[in-house]
Amino acid sequence: MIIDKNLSKYIVFAEDDIITALKKISDNKSRIIFSVTEAGVLEGVLTDGDFRRWLVNQDNINLNQPVSTISNKHYKYADYTEDTCKIESYFSQEVEFIPLLDANRHLVAIACRRARELKIGDFVIDHQSPAFVIAEIGNNHNGSLELAKRLIDQAKAAGADCAKFQMRDLQSLYHNAGNANDASEDLGSQYTLDLLSRFQLSPTELFEAFDYCQNQGILPLCTPWDLESLTLLEKYGLAGYKVASADLTNHDLLTAIANDGRT
Repeated sequence: MIIDKNLSKYIVFAEDDIITALKKISDNKSRIIFSVTEAGVLEGVLTDGDFRRWLVNQDNINLNQPVSTISNKHYKYADYTEDTCKIESYFSQEVEFIPLLDANRHLVAIACRRARELKIGDFVIDHQSPAFVIAEIGNNHNGSLELAKRLIDQAKAAGADCAKFQMRDLQSLYHNAGNANDASEDLGSQYTLDLLSRFQLSPTELFEAFDYCQNQGILPLCTPWDLESLTLLEKYGLAGYKVASADLTNHDLLTAIANDGRT
């Protein structure tokens, strides 16, 4: 199951005409759209099957009327706070998408039974797609935002699709709060902590680097090394994350990333 918070490809407004809804169904290739009010409240659901059933029962076809006049009001939904196992139990042969709503019936996310393809931002990755090229910048900017921007320019010029960074909160990640002068640590750890403390970008600088990526037309991604960093990246709104191999068994971090619903 995939929980998708990128709602733009799924939603139309209840006042939009049926033609707009059909175009959205065609564009998202998921055969479904969700009709919401201007306040974001889910009003109805329309699948291509719903449209065909409506179509064959019409004597005079008017595709300029609001989509709310034909959307299905008897849809299956779940509370976005429900356990993922319970949400998965709502899927069936006929139901592949579950709208996740808050207490006020605002559409928060879409649960998809399976992904036919991997989507990262505007990129679609499947068997027919070209290679998705990631430029690993990491901490090679040496703590310099200016150098980070030059590396982004080079990544773009080289044809990379994505520029990836790393983000750490040293105080929460290390038991000694990232103190490079901790005499109880061995020299290797002291050396690593010294480099990390001196050659990191601040969150504000990192977000400026992400903004610069988007202005240059290259997708920014980042590896969060801890829950605090993940929280900051969630607030920024990255399209996805890369998990470090060192965190293969970091179940708390992996669970938090999975619950975020991004790629």
